[in-house]
Formats: sequence, C-alpha cells, structure tokens
Amino acid sequence: MAGRSDSERTFEAQRYLRALHFDAAAPEIPLINPDGIYGAETRDAVREFQRTHGLPVTGEIDYQTWTALYAAFLESRERTTRPSPVFHFPEEPGYETTPGENSDIVAIIQFILRTLAHEYDDITGSPPSGVYDEGTMKDVRCFQNTHGIPDTGRVDRNTWNSLAAAFNRMGMLRG
Repeated sequence: MAGRSDSERTFEAQRYLRALHFDAAAPEIPLINPDGIYGAETRDAVREFQRTHGLPVTGEIDYQTWTALYAAFLESRERTTRPSPVFHFPEEPGYETTPGENSDIVAIIQFILRTLAHEYDDITGSPPSGVYDEGTMKDVRCFQNTHGIPDTGRVDRNTWNSLAAAFNRMGMLRG
C-alpha cells in the first residue's frame, strides 16, 4: 500500500472488515462504514479481527494484521462471490427457435426444461437431444402459459430470459 495516504489505507482496511462482517464465516466482526477515519469503531473491528485470527490484540493494523486481513478478505470474496454467468442465447436480433432445429441452444433449453420439470407439473422435461421437437415445443408452451408469455411454442429472447430466471431461482433455492 505504498504511496497511499493514511486515509486511503484506512478506507481499504474498513472495506475489508465490512466485507468480512457480511460473510457467514466471520459474523463477529462488527459492522463498520468505510469513511477513511481510524476511529473507535474501526479500532474495535480490528481488535475483533485480531482476536478471532489469533493475532496480538492491539487494535492497530501492523504488517501481520494487514496481511491476515487481506488474506481473509480474499478468501471471503472467493466464498461469497456469485459465479460468472454464461450467456448462451444467440445475439442475432429476432432469433427464435424453430421446429426441427438441431443446435446447442436447443439442447440447453431442453436441459433447463428438464430441470424445471421438477417444480412444474405440466412440463415433462424430456432428455436433451438438441432437436426442437414436439415435446420441447409443448413444454415451452406450458412454460409460456404459466408465465404470461404469448404461447408461441418457440423460444425468443423474452421466453429465454424467463426460462433463465426460473432456472436461476431454482438454483438459489437449492443453493
């Protein structure tokens, strides 16, 4: 942190301590608002961090505390950061699936429908084949009807976004 002012260093440490407070693995760290001022709240949070990490409890951030704080912050971020999404839907304007289409996007749609079939009684969720067949079209229509989407039986961007949102919600519930 060479070249930074005391206020900038304090602000960064406060940011790390705040992130640790919200991590289920370290709820004992008091909640602080980063303001760049090394006051009583920051000192208390540092003391608690030092206590829970087996460091000398001084309330000051020395090299050993800084190194442990930064490592704990990185570990916390790794644990709590959501995975990056994968964007599969074609970017081509106006794209929608067509009957008989054989593609990777159809296989992904079928996988999503198969997963959603666990929660939606009217979706059969046939095994993914990559071919946009009658069964896939029927499942898409059922999904569209349930979600108030025009029942075309085809997957356009609007239907895709609803499918993806429903799939993501299921993942979060099972999480």
